[in-house]
Amino acid sequence: MRATARPGLLALFTVACALAPQGWARAQVPAAGKAAGAPAPAPAPAKTQTKAQTASPAVRPAILNQVLATANGEAITRGELINFLSNYQIPPGEEATAYKDAVETLINTHLINQFLVRQRIPVPEEKVAQAIDTLKKQLTQDGKDLATEILRTGMSMDDVKKEYATRIRWVEYVNARATDAELKKFAATHKDLFGGTQVKASHILLKVDPKAAPADKEKARQKLVALQDEIKAGKTTFAAAANKFSADPANSEGAGGDVGYFTLSSGFIEEFATAAFALKKGEVSDPVETPYGLHLILTTDRKEGNPFDFEQNKPFVKQMYSAELQKQLLQSQRKVAKIEIKPMPSDLFPPTPTPAAAPASAPAAKKAASPETVK
Repeated sequence: MRATARPGLLALFTVACALAPQGWARAQVPAAGKAAGAPAPAPAPAKTQTKAQTASPAVRPAILNQVLATANGEAITRGELINFLSNYQIPPGEEATAYKDAVETLINTHLINQFLVRQRIPVPEEKVAQAIDTLKKQLTQDGKDLATEILRTGMSMDDVKKEYATRIRWVEYVNARATDAELKKFAATHKDLFGGTQVKASHILLKVDPKAAPADKEKARQKLVALQDEIKAGKTTFAAAANKFSADPANSEGAGGDVGYFTLSSGFIEEFATAAFALKKGEVSDPVETPYGLHLILTTDRKEGNPFDFEQNKPFVKQMYSAELQKQLLQSQRKVAKIEIKPMPSDLFPPTPTPAAAPASAPAAKKAASPETVK
């Protein structure tokens, strides 16, 4: 799914490409025509929202300092999590998923921060001061002030300076590596991404929890391998197998597993998109694992992209290079990191209000719902 940056005050100065876990979009309402199990782009937030519970002023410090996770011994607090979730719209019933994914995202951010500190990249104080001045001006334009926003989010000025120093370190870290030669090499090996190549694909999904036992994953894998053999032998078609076996609810109308055309920048799950783009037209993949389960993928069409002008699109190439660099860095850091996550506090989210029952006699309401009576 799409990468997610911190909302609220932190969105103005956090590390530019902080990666959210791929399951983050599951805390959002699925887009029309796409089910939660489909490898679809991250949908738009819902209008109905459940927000993390904010503490009352009298007990605010103690609650906000509650440690919910640690990354190499560094605390991730309730206040940090609330600030992260403050502008996200979470449908009722998705609170546990939102908590898990938000904590994972904050862990990613902390691991990147820790790595950058170890690089001992110098950060001039004047750069931090200039960044804070810019932040103040942005807040003023929105009718806010920095002191109030810091208080609201439970941060301190030292936290703000630390965040800006981290962002500056990241920019310097990327700049030291993003030479023209390196960026041209990156662009050449990602022609489908930068040229806008599209593929059309179908899939068969067998849902398996990412933390399922290896035996359960292997059972699903063998089922897909058997289907793959039947399709290749002409005993069934991919569409028929998808209609019969796929657990993707978006396929409930007999779509044959079709997910339509997409590009590498459409926001599809990376494992799914990478596998689909690696296939020739008409070719079926081996089983592919994603956070939703295991898939067989059939690429049904391919539309080549346009020629790509490196000089005109250099900033975009650098942006994608930075994101890839950060992803690889996170993968290596997570292999050696000591991570602890505590269960979600029962009072983190306020209870969902129960809709008031309609009066026993409401003829007026029924009458108003009739098109003939609407003025």
